[in-house]
Amino acid sequence: MDTHDLDSLKEGLVPFFQPIVEVSTGMITAFETLARYHKPNGEISSAAFLFHDDYLPKNIQRELDQHVRMQAIRNIRSLPDNTRLTVNISPELIEFQDGMPIIRTMMMLKSENISPQKVVIELVESDGVISDLAVLVHRYREQGLRIAVDDFGSGFSHFDRVIELTPDIIKLDMRLLKKALSGGRFARVAVKSIVDFCEKSGALVVMEGVETEEEFFFGLSCGAHYMQGYLFSPAVAEFLPKDTFKDQIETLRTTYFNETRKTLRDSTRWNKHLVQTINRIKERSHVAGFIRNDIEPELKSIPHLIRYYMTDYEGNQLSPNFSLNSSGQFVDEGTPWENVNWSWRPYFCKASNARRAIVSDVYYDLHSGKSCKTIVVRLGNGEMLLVDVLVSED
Repeated sequence: MDTHDLDSLKEGLVPFFQPIVEVSTGMITAFETLARYHKPNGEISSAAFLFHDDYLPKNIQRELDQHVRMQAIRNIRSLPDNTRLTVNISPELIEFQDGMPIIRTMMMLKSENISPQKVVIELVESDGVISDLAVLVHRYREQGLRIAVDDFGSGFSHFDRVIELTPDIIKLDMRLLKKALSGGRFARVAVKSIVDFCEKSGALVVMEGVETEEEFFFGLSCGAHYMQGYLFSPAVAEFLPKDTFKDQIETLRTTYFNETRKTLRDSTRWNKHLVQTINRIKERSHVAGFIRNDIEPELKSIPHLIRYYMTDYEGNQLSPNFSLNSSGQFVDEGTPWENVNWSWRPYFCKASNARRAIVSDVYYDLHSGKSCKTIVVRLGNGEMLLVDVLVSED
């Protein structure tokens, strides 16, 4: 590529800025820099095609990347108060000298007399060597820059790399979000587990690619601190005022709060009925001559019951797994139960020392393929009654 062609590409390259909003305040707290390309016909499109592996040599990609970054940094003076600019860095485009990375971003900031506190370095997907990335992150941090990891849950952002790099901010891979909301059970569990991991490790969570209210609500249910996506705004040429989406987010939060509160009320009533039913069985179990068939009429009143079974006090299963057939009668479901012990389950340990029924957390039942809870109570004869019931996956 000659100098004229390179200059033509640079002329068309400009930074656009997509806002990142804080859930708790509704305010914009940062803007992600995204490269855009002005086509000769006036159309503006993503410039990602310029950075595909085989489209241009790495040295040309590096020069174009630095060109867009420099423009973005010059715009920092126009940032709203108390917001930051996020710039994407591909580790593959980093230059090294004597085994150490050259921090071009810091050079740009110094040349413009801009504080590094205003910038977040967002590491995008790469197959870079973890030790090199760790050195790079250390150099950025020495200069006062914050670190974000993009697309957590995709190829680059495996747990081992995140643990090694200890980022300040973790941005979730939007593909996980889409899969979770399209009925992907593993993706749903993964997203919630990742957010929990981030919170416990001290990293802030940004959920990217939020396009619908449903996705926003799912992000809230996972505990995401920040949201980014077309539900609020695409990348635009100018920085938006901090309070642009304040009213919109307040309305969404209120809707989520009211719907969640209703769901919790319903769940509380359901749990109360469940526990009361099981506790009535416990009280009757102290009567002389109590047998298994005495509990079945009560159990039939429990909505969404999967099965029940009995164990001794030490968790050894004493009975088959009994489930309701199409005629409404309890029958042996035919699953293995002999030599099975449940004492290792956390809810069993609690129930063995409790006077009342204990309800487990939600988990995935392998036999039914559905989410469920287990209710456990110690009966008057010393045996333990365990009841599995289906729960909503929402």
